[in-house]
Amino acid sequence: MSKTKTIRKTPVMPDMAKRAVPDYRMRQFKMPVLPDPANVQEPVDNLAYTDVKDVQRIPCGFLCSVKFACDDIYLTFQASPKDVEPHGRAIHAECEAGKWGAITDYFPTDAELLAATEERIARELHRANPEVMKYQDRVDTDDASEADIARLKAWKKYRASLNRLSEQEGFPYSLTWPVVPDVEAIAFHASAS
Repeated sequence: MSKTKTIRKTPVMPDMAKRAVPDYRMRQFKMPVLPDPANVQEPVDNLAYTDVKDVQRIPCGFLCSVKFACDDIYLTFQASPKDVEPHGRAIHAECEAGKWGAITDYFPTDAELLAATEERIARELHRANPEVMKYQDRVDTDDASEADIARLKAWKKYRASLNRLSEQEGFPYSLTWPVVPDVEAIAFHASAS
C-alpha cells in the first residue's frame, strides 16, 4: 500500500487574481462648482396657495376650491379652524374674513339629509343593540340585579324610540332625537329604591 499525501488547496476565485488594488494617490479630485447665490431659486412650497374660490360654509368649516402653487388646477379643499396643517387654518381664517369673496351656505339635498338621518339612526342602533343583548342575557339567566333590569328597560326604550323616528311629523327635516340612557344614573336610582 502506498502512502499518498493529500494537499488541500484553497480555491482561488478567477476574478480575485485579476483584481487590482486601486491607487488613490493617482486619482485627481475636482471641487464641485457651487451655484451663484444670486441665481438660486427658492424651492416651491407645495402647500402654498395662490387662489381660493367657490367658498361654501359647511358645519365643520368651509368647502372651497384652492389653487396650490405646485399645481395648475383647482383642488377641492375643506378648511377648518382646527386643521392640523397651518395652511388649512390660514385658508379658514381668510374665508371667514371674506378675503376670497362671498360665502354661500351649504344646504343638503333631501336625499343627503335622509341618508345622513338614516346613517345616524343605524349608528345609534348599532350602539344600543349590544347593550340590550348584554342585559337581556343577564335577565334570561336569572343573573340580573335590579340595576341591570332598569338598564335593560332604558336601552330597550331608547332602541324603540330610534325605530319610531321615521314616524315623527317632519321626518327627516325636524326630529326630536331620544336621549342615550345614562346607565350610572339608572343604576343609582335602582339601588336607592
